[in-house]
Amino acid sequence: MKLLLRSVFVAVLLSATVHAQTVDAAFCSKNIHDEVRAFCQDLVLYQTHVNSELKADGSRNPGDWTDDLNHLDLADPRAAFSATTALSASTALNDAAVGIAQSASQIGIPSGIVQSPDQQTGPGGGTSGTTSLISKAGSAALLSLALNTGALTQSVNGATSTITTNGDQIFRAITRNEPDCLVNCQNSDWFEQNVLGGINLSATFSLAQQSTTTTATSGQASGTSTVQVSSVTIPTGAGKLSGITVKYRVLNRFDPRSDKFRQAWDAALAKSTTISSALKAVGDATDPVTQALMAKATPLDREKIYSVAKSDPSGKALAESFSVYFQDAVKPVIEGGGLDTSIATVMKDRAVYADAWRTVLENAAGTLLSFQYSYNKPVNQPQTHDLTLIGGYNFKTAGMLTFNGAVSLYSGSLPAGANYGRVHFGQVSGEYDQTFNTSGQLQGQLSLAGYWQYQPNPSILNIPAGTVAPGTSIPLPNGTQEFVGTAGSLWVTQAKITMKGAGGINIPIGVSWSNKTDLLQGSKVGAQVGISYNFSSLGQLF
Repeated sequence: MKLLLRSVFVAVLLSATVHAQTVDAAFCSKNIHDEVRAFCQDLVLYQTHVNSELKADGSRNPGDWTDDLNHLDLADPRAAFSATTALSASTALNDAAVGIAQSASQIGIPSGIVQSPDQQTGPGGGTSGTTSLISKAGSAALLSLALNTGALTQSVNGATSTITTNGDQIFRAITRNEPDCLVNCQNSDWFEQNVLGGINLSATFSLAQQSTTTTATSGQASGTSTVQVSSVTIPTGAGKLSGITVKYRVLNRFDPRSDKFRQAWDAALAKSTTISSALKAVGDATDPVTQALMAKATPLDREKIYSVAKSDPSGKALAESFSVYFQDAVKPVIEGGGLDTSIATVMKDRAVYADAWRTVLENAAGTLLSFQYSYNKPVNQPQTHDLTLIGGYNFKTAGMLTFNGAVSLYSGSLPAGANYGRVHFGQVSGEYDQTFNTSGQLQGQLSLAGYWQYQPNPSILNIPAGTVAPGTSIPLPNGTQEFVGTAGSLWVTQAKITMKGAGGINIPIGVSWSNKTDLLQGSKVGAQVGISYNFSSLGQLF
């Protein structure tokens, strides 16, 4: 039984076969019923066969579509995978949210451990409050939250919070459109595959700055001052947006139907111990659900569903009929109790498997190339647009190399009489990453990075209007800008260890040296520390 279930699971997730479909999958992929979307691939295949494989006299060929119907019959073990997906969305999984962070440790494979070294959850080196000197080619699969403190190229030692997500994964989670899909998704269109899939988005908030707003006053509360205060500035939040980043992965786009990728995939899979362990856990967790369905679910009326499919070639009648059958068939299973916990366990273990699968997939894909745009709002400095080209190559057991090339441009119109140009700086940087195991539940990653930045002019400091000039009582009416620091080269080196624990928790700890910072002259030795959490397994709750 377990072998059969695991074979079905692998076939559903890894199948790269593209069936010739004459039926528009929209009748099931966009259906409002969870069970219809979960069984969409099987419904499309069955409706296609009914439409195309009838004899001239309208009768069926003997033995036609038996396998199709086995995958739609809840009393058959081959329907267990899709049935679990459907039930996870329609039943009350009260324990799922509580146990989701512990799912990886329950089966001995911490999900944080199978993260590839190209993933980045925090901001890059140009932020006050970061642990990363360079930008990586990847990011979180679904959603991540990172808290960091420390400075690398900046003089201000701040604290930041960064939220990162992937465009396609968050879209699938919210719309519940094939949340288990890993490759060759049946219901994805060109935009999802070629645009959303490669986009990573992140927003960074400076926790040391308060968000403020200006509001009008309504009168003097006390005192005898004749000076009327018409407006005041009040805090509106504990953090202030300091940057937005959009990253698009250009390479590491793969074709699973190509012989070259197949060979790379087979080689990477053979070296992976996490894949086989995670797949075994999924099979073990699915057993109780399958047994409950086989024992209590109502078998499919195959003659009836054939008549329905034959009556409407579009598939809409088939979808509605199957939805009614599914709801009736699972009633005795749900009423028996205990199914919620079993389904929650299956979905959590699937998330762990998906993380391990993506890691092996990235290793098979090889070279990484991403383009990144960042909009930065540093404290009391001009806003900038940063463009970064990120390249990386994973040498498997020999580690991973990542390189950056970037240019930073000042935003908006330059002030009248400005003694500087549009270019803020240019930089090149690189990092070497190597993983090492410390225990069964903990993995470490050593990172060594170097950074070189060239500024044609010193850094610019904005002095706001109303600031009193030093040695006088004269406020500056319109504000001004001053050069601070020095032009030329900025060198930074960093050594960092990242501890990766169960449930997607990462703790980076780094130490750095720089010959100067953006605003101050003289060398600086600093420390950086942070914590991040990868919420990829939460996608199973949508």
